[in-house]
Amino acid sequence: MRVTIVVGLVTIFLVFCGYVVEGRDLWEEDLILETELKTINKPAVKTIETEYGEMYDCVDVYKQPSLDHPLLKDHVVQMRPSAALQKTLKASRMSYLSSVDYNPIKIGLEDGCPVGTVPIRRTTKGDLIRAKSSFTKHHFNDLAVDAGGGSYEYAGIVTKTGLGKAYHGAGARLDIYNPRAENEQLSAAIIMVLAGPLGKRGGIRTGWMVNPLLYGDSRTRFFTSWTQENNGRTSGCYDLTCPGFIQTSRFIPLGAPFSNVSQIGGVQYDASMLISKDPVSGDWWLMVLDDDKPIGYWPKTLFESLSRDADAALWAGLVYSGSSDSPPMGSGVYQGGSFDHTCYMAQVVVGKPGQATFNPPDDDEVVVQQSRCYHAGDNSYVDANWLYRFLFGGPGGSLESCK
Repeated sequence: MRVTIVVGLVTIFLVFCGYVVEGRDLWEEDLILETELKTINKPAVKTIETEYGEMYDCVDVYKQPSLDHPLLKDHVVQMRPSAALQKTLKASRMSYLSSVDYNPIKIGLEDGCPVGTVPIRRTTKGDLIRAKSSFTKHHFNDLAVDAGGGSYEYAGIVTKTGLGKAYHGAGARLDIYNPRAENEQLSAAIIMVLAGPLGKRGGIRTGWMVNPLLYGDSRTRFFTSWTQENNGRTSGCYDLTCPGFIQTSRFIPLGAPFSNVSQIGGVQYDASMLISKDPVSGDWWLMVLDDDKPIGYWPKTLFESLSRDADAALWAGLVYSGSSDSPPMGSGVYQGGSFDHTCYMAQVVVGKPGQATFNPPDDDEVVVQQSRCYHAGDNSYVDANWLYRFLFGGPGGSLESCK
């Protein structure tokens, strides 16, 4: 009896950390799901229902689910970035884009949660099952472009890898569209930082995503994910579907839908997003919108190589399909030079050790990546408003139609 209990506890711990454990029976799987749901759905000070029917529980910031992670038992919550990082953000702050028909983006909870609490999306058993399935199928940790279809493809720019490369962050202003994605497909625009070799690689991502398998709908949503590979297993998850990310914003929850999206040839909606290492704590902060609102952070103890620096950064459109028929990327069209028809990223910046501000990458520092139905281009520094920008996207389709 004692051996059975020990094995069960070890199994629960492995899945709790995001690991895939084979050979479970239905009863054991159900027990694990119920245990995880109790971890995610903490007692609420207040519950907010959105116009989309989603429920957000306002949870004590010091009792949020991520603090149950075994690596964060003694973690002290930081409510804001260090003064050093705030100084860097202030010095780097970008202006609104005047070159496009700009409209304020709408995201998050209008009145927010009470002070001292943070919004956690209420999770059902079905939500958790979908999140696990999506993470298993969809987590993206490789810079290789799949030109053959059947899995991931991306189009965008990536920093050149090499000995001595180090980055403390990456950011951009993302044009927000709502491309069609069905069943197990996804279509996204992402910013990613990575560190370590394959098999030991850690990664952090943010951006927008259409992912019916994960979210149960086809809305464009603000998303995050983190991963850490270790001996053939990958820990991590999307948003807050496992312990890891420390939420500090009481207004903008992870996974929140964007209320307005860009239209081809019409009004363009975009949002600034930034991942940055804090030079004091070493944790990785997430900031959004033009005043660099801190949403929260990934503690450095979740990672191996990424606990020090990132060695690569990527900005791209990303799609996944389990078949040779892929969904649209970005706006679903690619017209070179047309920033009101083709999805863009502007104000692309990177942070490097020893630099006081985030700066645009040099042309010889990045490589344009494209695959099959999807293109990227018009990448260059433009002016003090757009900074570095590029276009990406395409219609998707079958492998044969894209040849």
